[in-house]
Amino acid sequence: MISLALHEAAQARAGVDPATTAPAGKPPAKNCVIVWLTGGPATIDMWDLKPQAPAHIRGDFAAIDTKAAGVSICEHLPQLAKVMDRCVLVRSVSHTLADHAPGTELVATGHAPTPALVYPTLGALAGKLLPAATGVPPFMTVGEAPPGSSGFLGASASPLGILPADLTGQSRARIPVELPEKFSADDLARRDTLLRRLDAQFAALDNVGFNAELSALERQAVEILRSNKIRQALDISSEPDKGREAYGRGWPGQALLAARRLVESGVRVVTATISGWDTHNGNFAQLRTQLLPQLDRALAALVADLDARGLLDETVIYCAGEFGRTPIINAQAGRDHWPRAMSVFLSGGPLPRGAVHGTTDAQGMEPATGACTPADINATLLAALGVSRETSLNTPSGRPITAMGDGTPIEGFLTR
Repeated sequence: MISLALHEAAQARAGVDPATTAPAGKPPAKNCVIVWLTGGPATIDMWDLKPQAPAHIRGDFAAIDTKAAGVSICEHLPQLAKVMDRCVLVRSVSHTLADHAPGTELVATGHAPTPALVYPTLGALAGKLLPAATGVPPFMTVGEAPPGSSGFLGASASPLGILPADLTGQSRARIPVELPEKFSADDLARRDTLLRRLDAQFAALDNVGFNAELSALERQAVEILRSNKIRQALDISSEPDKGREAYGRGWPGQALLAARRLVESGVRVVTATISGWDTHNGNFAQLRTQLLPQLDRALAALVADLDARGLLDETVIYCAGEFGRTPIINAQAGRDHWPRAMSVFLSGGPLPRGAVHGTTDAQGMEPATGACTPADINATLLAALGVSRETSLNTPSGRPITAMGDGTPIEGFLTR
């Protein structure tokens, strides 16, 4: 709240009415695109630069102004600077798990790892709770090694995964659920009818929980097989050249273009995974030449494209990794793991626009104002998707678990 108020004051000094930068009375979003930066991005060199810090902290990059008054980001993110009036940065996320696997689990689920229970990711939760569309899975992942799992929600909440090879444009996407050649939809309908008859006859002999789980998966698979929506959405070669060029031809561009097409087809949640962010060595060279230019182009195109199609108001975009990186640059011109201070990028739905929440101290070591946890971020996003604080789900043993866990939506953050 403090940092948002300070931002509004800065906008007022610049002659900008803060009320014009945040949509008022917005309904909950219907969809969510999660852009997962595997390895832990150096957000101190992306979203929260420290130009006044000593050289061994501030690094090689300069800050540039953006279309959001008073908000600056890295010079190597010029396309995102042009759409920052439709985005919000949270610069004060903090946790304590500095290893990749536990850090990933914490940020992806909002819960620290525990042997007692495996928690579902934000994507699995949202896919389970949001109203499903016919003929498409509620939750999909695009790319290798998406974060986390469906946890105690079980197999029915697991995503349908698409690998990079399926989006090359060289051949038809190999969808994990599709009809064999020379097998028609009528053939499928006949076998589905037979299967339901057999299910009805043997239901009394089956384990009830397992049977219900299997039936849910069967119904979803049949609906997907009968529909052509996913196959069409994943055929990104059919996208006009202008659209493909806007996103870029590298993996980030392909992944986020596919995410937009999947959301358009009715998929509620898409996680797109972009790897390579574990920059212990040559942090600035990697960011300058490859990582930032590709992300800049793809993520800015996603924001602008969804907005142009009238989908940004109903789609939340969340870009993050498992932690930030050390303010102090190491001997290999890299930055190491640093969960105590990190930033995340958000856009869309009823979230603020052209704003910043939270600050870190002068050297980027830890939050100075507006400190929040990964659980708070996940709770904020669930609230933006219309999930109430009281919503809970049961574990296989019948134990109720609140969807937001220990997280609390950032106060005053939602504009509905």
